Amino acid sequence: MNKYYQLALVLLLFSCNTEKNTKNSNDGNINFSYSIDTVMIDAGDEFLYLNMDLYFSSYSAGEGFLYNLNPESARMEIIDLESHSLDRLVQYDLDGPNRVKELAITGIKKSNTGDLFFQDYFTMSRLDSSGTKIATYRFTNDFLKGEELALNEEIDGMGQIGSDGAYFASFYGNYQEKGGIRGVAQINLADSSLRLFPLDFWGDLDKYEVNMDQGDGRAIGAPEFKFLLVDGNDFVVSTSARNELWHYNSELDSIIHKEYTSEFTNNVKPGNYPKTANSQEEFEQVMKQKSDEVIFGFLVKDENSGLFYSYSREQDDSRNDYAYVLTIFDENLNQLHEEKLGEEVTIPGEYMPGGRSFVHRGMLYSFLNIEDELAFVRLKPILVEHSSFSR
Repeated sequence: MNKYYQLALVLLLFSCNTEKNTKNSNDGNINFSYSIDTVMIDAGDEFLYLNMDLYFSSYSAGEGFLYNLNPESARMEIIDLESHSLDRLVQYDLDGPNRVKELAITGIKKSNTGDLFFQDYFTMSRLDSSGTKIATYRFTNDFLKGEELALNEEIDGMGQIGSDGAYFASFYGNYQEKGGIRGVAQINLADSSLRLFPLDFWGDLDKYEVNMDQGDGRAIGAPEFKFLLVDGNDFVVSTSARNELWHYNSELDSIIHKEYTSEFTNNVKPGNYPKTANSQEEFEQVMKQKSDEVIFGFLVKDENSGLFYSYSREQDDSRNDYAYVLTIFDENLNQLHEEKLGEEVTIPGEYMPGGRSFVHRGMLYSFLNIEDELAFVRLKPILVEHSSFSR
């Protein structure tokens, strides 16, 4: 790929290495610095599947590989993040006993046991390292044990699986009604038992939604994002509109609501924009106003250190551009530090900052599409504490 080296050279102009000490809003004893750069992935003569911005991908911390699936063809692209290159391609079956698709694939997960999960709307297939299907799970009352879904309730097939492959969790509710999310459904994959956690995290967030009537009974809407992170037996819920989260702690068997305060952004999206649009042009203008207000990204966990990270973003009128903030949390989701990144830093993501992100070797990787080639913005955070905190 001739332009691989050309693009990499150009992207070095974007790279920066920043060292700074910052007062931490929670501790004050932490020295923080970071470096940031951009790397390209060499795919040789192959064209990687980037149509869905790596939505159908899964990072394997133990291997250092990124598994990226084309959901239509079931071709898996396995990317080596050490060499920044395509390692190999694997073709999975669409028919037969080892088929990975029923209606439509909604997600994948490579567990640290070597098993690979293919999620569908109402089912999930589990394949071992040889590509043989070893289990099929269905998200319905007739299959699951334990608690039961009420009439008209269903489990969203676009859920998450922990890195150990022990639990699947997703939102559940009556999706035929507006605002019908009831909470989080957790499935123990060892015995297919279901547990429901009613949770009113969605609340009044529909007030941030932008709608446009397209005529003939058709309409489009742009709501806020809801995020779910599965961490072993635990899970964490958050949204893009508020600086808060809900953490299910399995040791305590309770859900802990945590609210945070930022020194650099609003803690709640103000919602000072029209909520309806009458044309595509007006819809795009309103969406720009919505995007300029504060957006909180999803949590990403570093499997090695146990730390959690998230990006947030808000329009900075003083420089007529977005300001990006990195927030760092400890294993118990206590906020350790937040850092307003330098003016030269741009974290990819059309609406939520971070795009498709994961932590590899202590660096936050955020997906970047450069002329239909795969790249990542990498940010390496460095925390040094004067007294009690050390890593």
